[in-house]
Amino acid sequence: MRGSFLDDRQLARVWARDLLNRADWAVLDTETTGLGNTAEVIQIAVVAPDGGTLLDTLVRPNAPIPADATAIHGITDVMVERAPPYLDVYPALLEVLRGKLVVCYNAAFDRRLLRQTAVRSHAPELPVAWDCAMEQYSRFIGRRSARGGSYSWQPLPRRAEYRFAKHQAIVDCLATLDVIRTMAGA
Repeated sequence: MRGSFLDDRQLARVWARDLLNRADWAVLDTETTGLGNTAEVIQIAVVAPDGGTLLDTLVRPNAPIPADATAIHGITDVMVERAPPYLDVYPALLEVLRGKLVVCYNAAFDRRLLRQTAVRSHAPELPVAWDCAMEQYSRFIGRRSARGGSYSWQPLPRRAEYRFAKHQAIVDCLATLDVIRTMAGA
């Protein structure tokens, strides 16, 4: 069993190193009104491989932000009342992601929430390829799910300066980039 952990750890390291040797990718993160099938994106950030900000915007949702979501990320209805709706943000988001691999920490969640938001906003789905830094990180640290086969959900590791910040999309993008660099040994 130990041999497979080392193999998986090395595979995650190779993934991260290969990624860092490319320029055609970006890290994306969202903050949302919740976790369920009616939740919407209310903040989107995208950073380049060098950590430069490509997009960082609030998004006005179609429904009020529940208090339990605000408690996590600190984004209130007042903060988004003058923000552009997703349909208006979509062209800028599409432009910064065009031709790029989109890497997220828990890509399945961000992809689902962006899809849900697009449907509610009558916008097209983003035509991009996705990859998940969390799956690679789980592989890197050897944490399998209780069922055995796949790797389990892991909280996003954060550097000390981010640790006590609210979950803001730009901060989480930079933390994801840190995770990728750590796995690569950079």
